[in-house]
Amino acid sequence: MSQGSVLYRFRFNLSDVDRGVYEALDFRVAMHPSESVPYLLARVLAYALNVLPGLEFSPGGLSDVDAPAISLPDPRGGLSLCI
Repeated sequence: MSQGSVLYRFRFNLSDVDRGVYEALDFRVAMHPSESVPYLLARVLAYALNVLPGLEFSPGGLSDVDAPAISLPDPRGGLSLCI
């Protein structure tokens, strides 16, 4: 029997003076059974360092190797940011 996803909760007080971003982030991230803890933490750190309105974790997770871990959809249907 395989282990399911594990849900982690992260809370940050973000203060990015250069970009003028001051936010309290509180979000949950699911860790895929085949994902390592360092990869999960890298995704969370990348999200926190690039937080913008509309930034989202990819819905496919590790099952879609061509999808970025984090993306910012473009109004024209593309992606403005891929991480």
